[in-house]
Amino acid sequence: VPYSRVESAIALRPFALLRQSTTVTTGSQLSALGFQPAQALVIDSGVPNYDVVAGISPYDAIPANDVRVANIAAPADAFLYGDRAGSGTISVEPFGDANESVGLIGGDTSIRVQAGSPQAGAVLTASNDATDWRQRFDARFQTQLAASQTLGFDVATSQYRETGASSDALDGSYSFAHAAYNDAQPGYDFGVDLMTDRGAYSASGLQPAYDGVWSDTGFSAGIRTRGSTFFFADTGVRLSSGGYDTEGYAYDASGNIVQRRIDVGFEADEPDYTLKAGVGQFGIDYEGSGWGSSGGQHTALATPSLQLQLFPNARWGASFSAAGSFSLPTIVEQYDGYALDSLDYDRAASYAGTLSYTDLQRVRVELEAASQHVDGSVNGLVTSAGLSVTWQFAPDWSLRAWTMRADDATTPLLPASYAPYPSNFGTATVNAFWLTYENPGAIRFDAIYRRDLLNGQTFEHVDGDVSGPIKNGLRWYAGVQDVARTTYLSAGLRFNP
Repeated sequence: VPYSRVESAIALRPFALLRQSTTVTTGSQLSALGFQPAQALVIDSGVPNYDVVAGISPYDAIPANDVRVANIAAPADAFLYGDRAGSGTISVEPFGDANESVGLIGGDTSIRVQAGSPQAGAVLTASNDATDWRQRFDARFQTQLAASQTLGFDVATSQYRETGASSDALDGSYSFAHAAYNDAQPGYDFGVDLMTDRGAYSASGLQPAYDGVWSDTGFSAGIRTRGSTFFFADTGVRLSSGGYDTEGYAYDASGNIVQRRIDVGFEADEPDYTLKAGVGQFGIDYEGSGWGSSGGQHTALATPSLQLQLFPNARWGASFSAAGSFSLPTIVEQYDGYALDSLDYDRAASYAGTLSYTDLQRVRVELEAASQHVDGSVNGLVTSAGLSVTWQFAPDWSLRAWTMRADDATTPLLPASYAPYPSNFGTATVNAFWLTYENPGAIRFDAIYRRDLLNGQTFEHVDGDVSGPIKNGLRWYAGVQDVARTTYLSAGLRFNP
C-alpha cells in the first residue's frame, strides 16, 4: 500500500476510524466502527502491545515500512482477547511472504533490510525525519520437533523519539520475546504461548514532565477440533506491572494487574452460512498505590459473542454480530485520578450488521450499521453507518472507496480535568477514496483522498505514490503522505528478489 506508517495503511480498510494528534503523548489511535475505547488492541508478532501505565500509543514503537502483514479481527472477537479488544483487534507482523529490502530517501527517510528462510529470518527497520526517529530489530526462528509439532520464537527491540507541535517530546523503548508451540493432530490442534515484554518512556516539555515503565508476562494454551463444525477452548494468564513518576509533583502511581481468562465456543462453516458463538470468562485483580487511592480491587466478568454470516459465496450476503467487551483502566487512571474504592472499568454491548452485494467479478458493495452502549468511567452510545464500494472498472484500474458517519454520544463520568480518560469525538464523517492503476511488470500509481480526525476535528488530505520496474525485482518509488499536517516526501528503491 502507498503508506509507510502502519496506522495510516490499516485505516485504508473500510470503517476504520483513525484519530491523530499533534501532541506526541496522545499519539495515533485506531478503532473499528468508531467504537470505544478509541484505541483497538494491537497484537505485535503474537504479543499484545499496550501500555498498562498511561496508555501511550503502541504505534510509536513501529518505524516506517516495518509492518508487512496486518489483519483486523472484529469487535465481536473481543471474548477471545479481553481488555481493549471491544473496538477491534489488529494483528501486525514484520515478516512477509518474501525476503526483501527497501531503501527510501526523502522527508521520511527509512531503510528496511530483511534476510532469512522459512525457518529463520531477521528484519532491521529505521526511519528518521526532523520530528520523528524510530528503529527496530526483529528475529524469528521456527523448528520442526516432530511430524506434527512446531516450535517458534520471536524477539524484537525498538527505540523511538518524537517531538510534537507544542515542544513536547517522547523518548521510549519497547522489547518483547515470544515462544509458540503447536501440535497439529488429525483430530485437533493444540497450542501453547509464552510471552514477556517491557516498555519505558520519558515525556518532556509538558507540565508536568513524567516517566513511565511497564512490563508483562503471559501464558496461554488452547485447543481446536477439526471439521466444518469445530469447538475451541483457551485459557491464559497475564501478569502486568508498571509505574508512573512525575517530576516535581505528587502525581505518581504504581501497581500490578493480573488477568485470568477462559474462553470456549464453536464455529460452523457451511456453504450458505458461517456461525461463531462463544463466551469469555475473566478474573481481574489490581494492587497498587498512588496519589488518588491505594489498595486492591477485583472483579470477574463474562463477555458473550454471537456472529452470523449468511451466503458468504453468493451475490447477496449479510452478517450480524452481538457481543460484550470491556476496557480496564490504566494504572494512572486507577490510582492517580481520584479516590475510589472499586475497579473503574468500562463494559460495552456492541451490535453490528452488514449487507453486501458482489457481481462475483469486479464489483463489491457493503452497507454497515453498528451501535455500542458503554457503561463505566465513560457512559453513553456510539453509533455508525457506512458504505463501501470496490470496483475494478478496467483491467488495470480499480477504485476502492468507503465512507462512515459515526456519532459518539458518550460522556466521561469525571470532568475533562481528570484525563487521560477517553474523550468522545462527537459526530464525525471519515472516508477514503483510493484509485489505483497497476500494469503488471510496469507502472503503478495510487491516488488517495482521506478524511480522518486530527485533535478531534476533521482532517482532510491527499496522498499518493508512483513506482516502476528497473530490472529483476528492483523498482524505483516515489510518494507523498500527510500525517498530522506534516508532509512526508519519499523516494528510493524497493528490491523483492
